[in-house]
Amino acid sequence: MKHPELLAPAGSLRAMDSNYYSILGGGARLRLLEVFFELQIPELLGHHGPMPAQQICVLLGLNLHRGWKFLHLLALSGLLEESNGVYSGDETLFGLSADAKYFFGPTGTEGFFYRDLVGFWKKVANLSLIDVLRGAPLPEGINWPYATRESVEHFEYYWMRLTAAGSIDTLLMSQAVAKADKLLDIGGGDGTVGCALCSAYPHMQVTVFNLPVSAELAHTHIAERQMTDRVHVHEGDFFKDEFPTGFDHVLFNRTLADWQPTVCKMLFDKVKRSMAPGGKLVINEAMLEGNTDFTLAWEFRYIFYDSYGRALFKPLSVYKQLLEDAGFRITKVTPMRDEAFYSVIEAEVAI
Repeated sequence: MKHPELLAPAGSLRAMDSNYYSILGGGARLRLLEVFFELQIPELLGHHGPMPAQQICVLLGLNLHRGWKFLHLLALSGLLEESNGVYSGDETLFGLSADAKYFFGPTGTEGFFYRDLVGFWKKVANLSLIDVLRGAPLPEGINWPYATRESVEHFEYYWMRLTAAGSIDTLLMSQAVAKADKLLDIGGGDGTVGCALCSAYPHMQVTVFNLPVSAELAHTHIAERQMTDRVHVHEGDFFKDEFPTGFDHVLFNRTLADWQPTVCKMLFDKVKRSMAPGGKLVINEAMLEGNTDFTLAWEFRYIFYDSYGRALFKPLSVYKQLLEDAGFRITKVTPMRDEAFYSVIEAEVAI
């Protein structure tokens, strides 16, 4: 039960201190999460169910006193549920929380994407951020476009396909492409979104535009989905190549948030040259509004990617200005739902 009378009034000194501790608390949560994985606690409790603190500490080789405090902090962070622990005794039970089961499955063995997020943090944790900021060389592999087929496959499958559901559901709910006959999906990955749209809209034809290795993966995935008659692939580099022409809808789905505003403006100019008269530009992206922690987490990563630009997660006002500068006007904005990070912008060429 929440007690509003215990909360700090907005703007009070206590609220200001709380804001500062929220920053420190974020660092503590990350360290806890790293060790949560290293000790394989999701798998342990997913297999056995809730266990007494003493038993967990014995199985994991932890000092009981320190281990109990660690488990208690995992519960405070929302990863574990603590019960029978009013007096903080050894018999306190700890089990996976509802959030942990959502992230890692009821057995604690799932959630590759969530684990991989932490894996990157650990990868850069040993680098001196100060040295990196002063220009120290970055490890091989922290670059875009990815240099090896293996890295592209990892990106397209684990980062894009497995996390596509929220963006697809948002796009379908918005009805932004419901009337499309010929749709160009720029940066469309392995065709996952294109196949989903064609499944939802039987009249639609989709062309996926992407780099060579991603395009090759798209051919394979589209064939596996038996969609080759309706989902096509056009190989290209949007930094160098013009887009194919004749499409009544052009889609950027989880693509523009990877590029700074000047790149987005360049892409909008290309869309205007390629789109059929009366066509619609559709943008389905995570925006800055309502996504501050999401933005902090991702843009911290991008410090370690010199090939990415600046201010990547943009507010709606920036998209509006970029579209106006490129000769478009926004006709509709579908805001985020509770189920996903994404908002949908629909725009047409201004007359």
